[in-house]
Amino acid sequence: MSNSKIKIAVACGSGVATSTIAADGVKEVLKEAGIEHYDIIKTSMTELPNIIDNVDIVLTTNNFKTDEKPYMNIMGFVTGLNEEKLKNQLAEKLLDLKNS
Repeated sequence: MSNSKIKIAVACGSGVATSTIAADGVKEVLKEAGIEHYDIIKTSMTELPNIIDNVDIVLTTNNFKTDEKPYMNIMGFVTGLNEEKLKNQLAEKLLDLKNS
């Protein structure tokens, strides 16, 4: 995947407000990690199963279970709780995807 775009799903309850805040946090991590080739798809939790096959990683602000794709809860970007730890963990996952 090193030369292709990482496709990232960012999902929240409605797919509007919270996912926008969370996506901004994801973009910051991508920039700090030096990852330039990516697509972020903001979606709702109800629409997520319909797009999961088209993404490389699933990031949500709600609880979600999947064995199909790498997954992380990123509510910390909205609440600010443990944000540095979250940034580090997400950067590691995204770099693994980029380099795979």
